[in-house]
Amino acid sequence: MKEEEILGDTVEFLDEELKKALGSIQDIAAKVYEGKLDAYEGFLETEKYNERVVELGNKLKEKGVDVTQVAEYKEF
Repeated sequence: MKEEEILGDTVEFLDEELKKALGSIQDIAAKVYEGKLDAYEGFLETEKYNERVVELGNKLKEKGVDVTQVAEYKEF
């Protein structure tokens, strides 16, 4: 069973998944900055995480959490 099926859409699970996705985007940006990826490759890599961030943000919003107002997310 997948972790998501067990935990469902709890705020804690969604929060953790959002942090993972944002961290992945940050890692890709660092690789582009360091020259390990070119900008286009970095863009392509971040696209899958961008979609996940939007999906998770919408699910959190449905649960009453506005990610645009949470200080933790502004650090990313």
